[in-house]
Amino acid sequence: MSLPFTPPLVLLSRRALLAAAFAAESAAGGLRVDPGVAPTPFRATAEGERFRLDFSGPETGRLAPILLPARRARLLKTLPLAGREVLAVAFAGDRDRADEMARGPLDLVALIGSDGMRLRILAVEMLHWQGRGGAGFDTMLDAPGRGSLLRFARVASPPQPSTASRHWIWADYLAWRQAAPLADAAPRPPRPETWQAALAAIRARVMEVLTPPRTELTLNLLAPTGLLAPDAEIPKHPG
Repeated sequence: MSLPFTPPLVLLSRRALLAAAFAAESAAGGLRVDPGVAPTPFRATAEGERFRLDFSGPETGRLAPILLPARRARLLKTLPLAGREVLAVAFAGDRDRADEMARGPLDLVALIGSDGMRLRILAVEMLHWQGRGGAGFDTMLDAPGRGSLLRFARVASPPQPSTASRHWIWADYLAWRQAAPLADAAPRPPRPETWQAALAAIRARVMEVLTPPRTELTLNLLAPTGLLAPDAEIPKHPG
């Protein structure tokens, strides 16, 4: 199942964001939480500063509500993984308009699904960032093959010193594992002092935040990981 996808390059207007929030209030979908079972219905609502996902199923103890920051929050898509599905939900990594203007708009994506024991937040990754001087970052998500891995196709641009345009393109991979966040499944170690290496270090810190299992995320929780500061954490001139 795929939910309406908002490309990360599109910055939504205030009116569009309000429309999306109202649409989310009545949205109903399904997520295959466990292999071999029917998708579990869920409902998405915006409640003040929180974006809430409520799942309804026979095992309500394993289906706690998921709470994420509401700023620019929207459903992206579901992806197959290990016989299950994970739900990708985008939200803003900047706290307000002033933060967005100062550091550049930053969107993150949370992956929601079961670890075989309970529904939880399995990963949080950078989705889109538009920095200064031509710096930028974009991600496209998919599940290649039979869904044993998730692939994050990356395109990064460092600040441009002239009219010349430089881009770095690579893919990161995450794998499902029992009773744990998604694991970094890079086929080879990233080269030191590259964007990929910087993101791998941030990912390791995010995994620590997601252990023990979390069903609620705030920007305060993510701030120490470096995920909210690409202008500071990511090398400006990667090798």
